[in-house]
Order: sequence, then structure tokens, then C-alpha cells
Amino acid sequence: MTGFNDNVGRSGWRRACAAVLLLLIQAQFHTVFAAPVVPTDAGQILERLPPRDGAAWDDIRSLQAALARNPADASVAAELARSYLELNRGIGDPRLVAYASRALAHWEGATAPPVDVALERALIAQTEHRFDAAREEIAGVLERSPRSAQAWLALAALDTVQGRYADAKRSCARLVLLQDATIAGACFATVQVMTGDAAAAYRFLSNNLARPESLDAESTAWLATLAAETAEGLRLHDDADRHYRAALAASTTPSIYLLTSYSDFLLRRGRPAEVIALLAGTPPADTLWLRLALAEARTGRSDPVRIATLRYRLELALRGQERAHAREAAFFALYLDDDARRALTLALDNWAVQREQIDARLVLEAAAAAQMPDATQPVRDWLTSSHSEWAAP
Repeated sequence: MTGFNDNVGRSGWRRACAAVLLLLIQAQFHTVFAAPVVPTDAGQILERLPPRDGAAWDDIRSLQAALARNPADASVAAELARSYLELNRGIGDPRLVAYASRALAHWEGATAPPVDVALERALIAQTEHRFDAAREEIAGVLERSPRSAQAWLALAALDTVQGRYADAKRSCARLVLLQDATIAGACFATVQVMTGDAAAAYRFLSNNLARPESLDAESTAWLATLAAETAEGLRLHDDADRHYRAALAASTTPSIYLLTSYSDFLLRRGRPAEVIALLAGTPPADTLWLRLALAEARTGRSDPVRIATLRYRLELALRGQERAHAREAAFFALYLDDDARRALTLALDNWAVQREQIDARLVLEAAAAAQMPDATQPVRDWLTSSHSEWAAP
């Protein structure tokens, strides 16, 4: 994936671009699992791993074999890493991110690896919340391959996550030259919804979703999720619900991002029982378990084992990885642990790294619960300067 190839079909190029943005959006919801446990009994079962079957794993095994034959094959290594990251989008297992890194081991420490390898390294860094490293990798890709649509998308998504909207718009503008109106427009739409032009973004998304013959399933799920979030921001709640359901219907395996976003919407609408039904049988990713635990609490069905597991995971993650999991820990402290002051501290730590609507909401709601309104000033300044149309809680 070094750039736009005129011999690649538009639908294939669009799917590749959509996959990049989906991976980057997914990176907001970093998943952690418990630390290794030393068993006391040789027969003790530590974890039941999901079966590694299906087409995705068949493709991975084929790529593994090809890479074993030629470890220096950059295209195979990048495709293998990409396959692991795409699988992680629906499972939320950080081992898959580690496997993606291992696929690129031949270029470990290389300052200028092949462009495909560098782009996958950027996506891995973004997934792990190493934003500076991701930005450095993307800059290197664009220096050597300035027509790489995936790299411009990756940079736009990274800037959006960090609230650098003017930079994000410039990156989106480069996509116009690559002659795919849907991808370029969707890139702009992700910025518009946070910068005072959500109505225009919603019109664009709705118009494209009204022409399903022009979209593949992955692009439909992506655009429908953006449309749902935008509709909620415009207080079009019935439309938001409709778009979320369309995104689920288009998804063979709904992404953790989609499940988390829809769960948050349902919780805000006072529909916790639907969250429990939505998340039944989904992977035990922290972001999903947090929403499930909150929905259970609101229906009087709290699971003390789930709460204890989440507490352990998040405390462990914060000790080992500083701010990377502050968003999830703030959510837990605010909504499940009734510790508003700790939630506010964590939410502000997270705000220093990520500046999206969910991050703003955490700060504002934690400050309100802690009765510390002055702490919200950085967020309110940001909402004003960005002309955001999201209402403060």
C-alpha cells in the first residue's frame, strides 16, 4: 500500500482507505488484559483462547508461510501485519498487535524501512497510543510517497484524535487530488462534525448512504457509524439509532469501536437492557466490558466478578503504561466506582493525549460529579475554539 495505483479498482482502493481509518478510529479504544498469572496447579486453566479458524486465519497462515520462506519480503510482511490489525479491530486482543509487530521484525530499528512496512508500523504505534512515533513514521512515508492515500488518511485521523483540526483538513484536502469523492468527503466529515459544520457533514454522509450500490459493506459500516455519531450530535436521535443499526447490519463482525459507540448512545438514551443484549457474546475487551458492567448496574444486575476484573486490569494498566488507559480508567472511576475526583484526575490526564467528544464528556461529567467546575476550563476553551456543536452534559 504505497499509494494510489491507477491499475487498482476504485472499490478496492476505497476498501483499503476505509480499513486505515477504521483501524485508526479503533485505536482510541485501547484494550488491556490481565497480567500473566503463575498457576498453582498444573491442571489449572488460565484462559480459553478463541478458535483460530475461518477465512481470516487461513489467510494469515498462508502469509506466515510465505514470510517464513522470505523474511525480507516487505509486501508480505506488511500484508500479514495488516491482517492481524484488521482482526484485532473486531476482537480487541492486544496479542494480535504484538503479532503484527513481530511480522515486521526484519526491519526492527530501521529508520527508513520500505513504505508499506513504515505505514504498518505507524498504525501499530497509533493502536498503542504512541502518537509521536506514529506521526514520525507517517511523515517518513509521505516524504518518500507523497501520493499515498492511506498515509494522508492516517495523518488526518491522527490529527483528529488529537484535536488538530486545521492540520487534519489539510491532509483531507490532499485526498481530493486522488479522485475519490467518498473517501475525501468522509475524511472532511470526521473533522466537520467537531468544528461547527456537522449539518454539512451529515448531508454528505446521508447522501452517500442513500446510494448503497456505490459502497461495499465495509465502507457502508464505516459511513453509517459516522452518520450515527453525527446525527446524535445534531440531536436526531431516531436517525442516529437507524444508522447504528445499518452499520451493524453491514458488518460481518462489528468492530469494537462500533459496538462501543452504539452502547454509549443506548446508555445515554436510557436503554441499558439493549446494551446487555447488544454485547452478549462479544469479546471481553475492556471498552465493551465497561459498558456492559454499567448497563448491568443500571438494570440491577451487577456482576461483582466483572467489576473486580475490570478494576484489576485497569489499575495494572495504569501502573505499567501511564496515560494510555486513562480514558477507560476514568470511565470506571466515574460510572462504576463512584470516585468522581479520581475520575476527574484521570480524565484530565487523558485529555492531555486525546481530544475527542468522548474525552470532553468524561472531563465535564467528572467535574460536575466532583463539584469542581473550574477544572473544565481547558475543555470548554477547546469546545469554543473548535466551534464544536456537541452539547456539554
